[in-house]
Amino acid sequence: MPVEYNPFDDERLAQVRAEQGDPIVQYFIVRTDIPMSVGKIGAQIAHGAEMFVLRYSLYSHLQVSMTEDECNRESLTKEWLSGSFRKVVLGGKKKDFEKIISELNVFLVRDAGLTEVEPNSETVIVTWPMRKSAQPKCLSRLQVLK
Repeated sequence: MPVEYNPFDDERLAQVRAEQGDPIVQYFIVRTDIPMSVGKIGAQIAHGAEMFVLRYSLYSHLQVSMTEDECNRESLTKEWLSGSFRKVVLGGKKKDFEKIISELNVFLVRDAGLTEVEPNSETVIVTWPMRKSAQPKCLSRLQVLK
């Protein structure tokens, strides 16, 4: 069976990433005050990534009407997709989620509650890609998930 390799994993793009002075980053924030297995966290992050991709598809392919802010997000995402794809996974608690949701336009993953967590548990937040220098305090104060 053929294996599909990452078409973005080449020397040219590695050089682009290495030379970025102010990289574009997408942040995934995982609830650390809800017990989840590594597999559950992976699935929740995947749900958030799918939400992001589907919404971006609406912007870029369907040519829906956009606000200026949405146009800026879409433009930065195009640049991010052209060679960076940087992602950072952070950990946060409920109060961190509340702060982030109040300050940023994000994708919020709520679990159906079929396996490990209570129904409607907010498990992951996904941000639009942003310049690292534009990272708001509500994100910069969080630690990388370990």
